[in-house]
Amino acid sequence: MDLVAISIVTIAIILFIAIPGFLLSMAIFPRKEDLDPVERVGLSVILGLTPFFLLYFGDRNFSIPITDYTTLATFLLVSLAGYVGWRYRIKK
Repeated sequence: MDLVAISIVTIAIILFIAIPGFLLSMAIFPRKEDLDPVERVGLSVILGLTPFFLLYFGDRNFSIPITDYTTLATFLLVSLAGYVGWRYRIKK
């Protein structure tokens, strides 16, 4: 593998973990002053693993196969749920 391919894969993995995790952390703690930036990044990494757990849960309990489409759909649904939750909480 060359350096470009490694860089692209690394950035893709970071984005696949960071975006859903950040949106979920914003849904849980909607105000900026609720968490320090370091705490938000740490929580985002942990919550970014949520789509993986949901994929595994669906595969083991409901026999939903893990394919490209189910993976993309899970990441989009988790990100959308985090965004909708954040928008709902900041309007309150």
